[in-house]
Amino acid sequence: MRIVIRTLGVLVIFVLAASAFGQNTVDTPASQATHYPTLTRAEVPLYPPIARAAHIAGTVEIQIVVEKGAVVDAQVKSVVLAPSDRVVLNEEGKKKVGLYLSNPSLANVKTWQFQSEDRTTFLVTYVYKIEGEETPLPENPKVELDLPRLVTVTAKPFKPYCSDCGADISGKPVGP
Repeated sequence: MRIVIRTLGVLVIFVLAASAFGQNTVDTPASQATHYPTLTRAEVPLYPPIARAAHIAGTVEIQIVVEKGAVVDAQVKSVVLAPSDRVVLNEEGKKKVGLYLSNPSLANVKTWQFQSEDRTTFLVTYVYKIEGEETPLPENPKVELDLPRLVTVTAKPFKPYCSDCGADISGKPVGP
């Protein structure tokens, strides 16, 4: 339990450090410049469990409005699912499956707190990836933060199994 709490503490410190030092300055015309307020607190984003188990990957863009340091509005602007060889979806199916990524992203961005300042609006992009060698059990995902612009969560695929359905971890039946 101490390891979990210590790990979460380190991740929170990383989030705060990333927001302070990860602010890149890029020369853009004044008409295209976006003001990003300074992030002071955020919960660590995770790979949504159902999306991860179903191998759903993709990108979610959320427009957020910050006023007096708080997120006062957050709207999903787009969800683009990564191509999958598991299932072919029609447009309605893509919208429904996209909710497994967009709803947790919205919940996470609503935990963010910023230094108090005037009202500002900007886009945040969440990228969810499933990459690497399949593991027998879920492992902690890799979380990369370029806050408040970009959140990338990468998880290794795992082979789900049932502990009480009469099969061993390989899926082969057990018993007579």
